[in-house]
Amino acid sequence: MLARDLHAQEGWAALAGALGDEEEAYAFSARTALMWLRPDAFAAGTARRVVAATAEAGFTPLAVRPIRLERCAVRALWSYMCRWATAERLILMDALVALGPGLLVLWADDTGGPVSVRMMAVKGRNDPARREPGSLRDIAGSPSRALTMLHTTDDPADVVRELAVLCSWPERAGLIAEAAARLREGHSADLDQALGGVERELPPLGLPVLEAGAPAPAVHELFTGPVDKRWAALVAASEGWPLLRRTPGPAAWPEQETRSPWQ
Repeated sequence: MLARDLHAQEGWAALAGALGDEEEAYAFSARTALMWLRPDAFAAGTARRVVAATAEAGFTPLAVRPIRLERCAVRALWSYMCRWATAERLILMDALVALGPGLLVLWADDTGGPVSVRMMAVKGRNDPARREPGSLRDIAGSPSRALTMLHTTDDPADVVRELAVLCSWPERAGLIAEAAARLREGHSADLDQALGGVERELPPLGLPVLEAGAPAPAVHELFTGPVDKRWAALVAASEGWPLLRRTPGPAAWPEQETRSPWQ
């Protein structure tokens, strides 16, 4: 399937071109993991906590870039999940990336195995009820399946593909060159300045306290007004809107959650 994926083809061309050798491209994809610290991690004020916990788990940052996504990139990044996503879930993700930028970080470790596979295990499940204590999403305080705070690649093929989804050609070439140089030299990237840059655009707001029995927000509340109000509406909607088409229909939802988000 990836052989026919345009993003995978583009990412592979960038890797092989930047590194000058297909074997080096394969090695790079296995020796790195891609993490996107999402805007909800910055809005909740937990991005630095995630970075610290990732380093404590034995990962080394190689390169970092602030990344601002738009709706088409959202659908490309989660193309597999989107086949089951409700329209409401897509709107939640559009509202999330409209809050501000996130932070892309390439990580390495010294275990010798595929780095992205180990990071996926450390990341933790998206469902809070089934999430492992001490996982990165648990440390981030992810409150729901929709607001998971961070995204990581599942395997080396995902590293190739998602470099193309998240970065333009010039950004990608610079990121790969920087990470490859630090892999060779055994150095790590300093994330503090990049974290501060995103925090200036999207200041930490904390998780809002939801009022019991309050009606679910309408769509326009997620996209209009000051960022703190949009963030509060997004958190509320993520608790009440259906996310998967195979979940129970509207008749099974409590009354306060069945208000049409299109109003």
